[in-house]
Amino acid sequence: MCQKELDKKNQAAYKLVGDLFNITAIYDLSNETVLTLFPIYNREVSVKLLIDRLDIAGYKYTIKNEEDHILLRVNSKPTFKIPAINIILFFLTLFSVYVVPVFLQSYFENSDTSLTDIFSQTYQSLLGGQNILFTIAMISILFVHEMGHYIAGRRRHIITSWPYFIPAPNIIGTFGAVIKSKSPFWNRRDLIEVGAWGPIAGWIVALGWTIYGIKTALIVPLTTPMETGFLGEPLIFKFLTTFLLNINSEHFVIELNDAIFAGWVGMLVTAINMLPIGQLDGGHIVYGLFPKRQHIVAFISMGGLFLLGFESPLWWMFALMGVVFGVKHPPTLNDSKKLSKTAIILGISSLIILILSFTPIPFQ
Repeated sequence: MCQKELDKKNQAAYKLVGDLFNITAIYDLSNETVLTLFPIYNREVSVKLLIDRLDIAGYKYTIKNEEDHILLRVNSKPTFKIPAINIILFFLTLFSVYVVPVFLQSYFENSDTSLTDIFSQTYQSLLGGQNILFTIAMISILFVHEMGHYIAGRRRHIITSWPYFIPAPNIIGTFGAVIKSKSPFWNRRDLIEVGAWGPIAGWIVALGWTIYGIKTALIVPLTTPMETGFLGEPLIFKFLTTFLLNINSEHFVIELNDAIFAGWVGMLVTAINMLPIGQLDGGHIVYGLFPKRQHIVAFISMGGLFLLGFESPLWWMFALMGVVFGVKHPPTLNDSKKLSKTAIILGISSLIILILSFTPIPFQ
């Protein structure tokens, strides 16, 4: 087998180790690949990182430390066993999204009653089916978003963890979910694809729930300015209400339901993830498209968030996160690799989604 054919067939194996070790020999067997490795950096640290990657990716492997090299035998295909901690966090988040919003609503509506009565009312509300639709919608948006990242990472041989869902005591019951990346991005194409597929996939699900919510919502006459609600509208909501309902928004208002609220949250989360700052999804995508200008776009965005913070302090929090975690995006291992048409389309589509989903004043 020629070297080019071997490289192509064992691309996943190369991306597992290529940034940590020089590969001095590689043997392709029926069910496994055998690699002879020489550490580029500290041997102990490199082996520890390699083991971490192999475990997270689900590979079966053996590592043998020889005097002058390392022998790695790795199964050609990883398993898809989900760690217990990820499963536990998923069900805890499912529980918190279902219970916490109902409890908080009962608490604020009956703050003068005893905690026992609030728990009782929460239980009765849940027993009556309240919040089931919102829970299904919210979890589906988060799950599809994170799996978009995960599947794209697997496709490009980027080692990532399964999603870690995060339960939270807030009005939606969660802080979302995160995925840990355990290997570097090899080029800008991979960076865009992994960064973009999460927001695009989650946004499509959020769009579906929004459409369903609008189609099933009550439409009531607008008699006082207070009836317009407390949520700001992104552009996509204005387009959808005009297209689906064909009503004059100056005289009618759509009553908020669980599907619309979940779609709205999904749109807001997508827009936040798409901010072109540092390690956010938007930072990945803008760096992938414009590597020499990402920091300029990021600093302009930070300035915009600071100004918007005077209208909605929420944006000051994300501007602070940019300061703490960094505004500039680090380079990939091979920035010079030409982008594919698919990557360019994904990147541009993601930026369009940001424009359609961004709500300058989320809470009015």
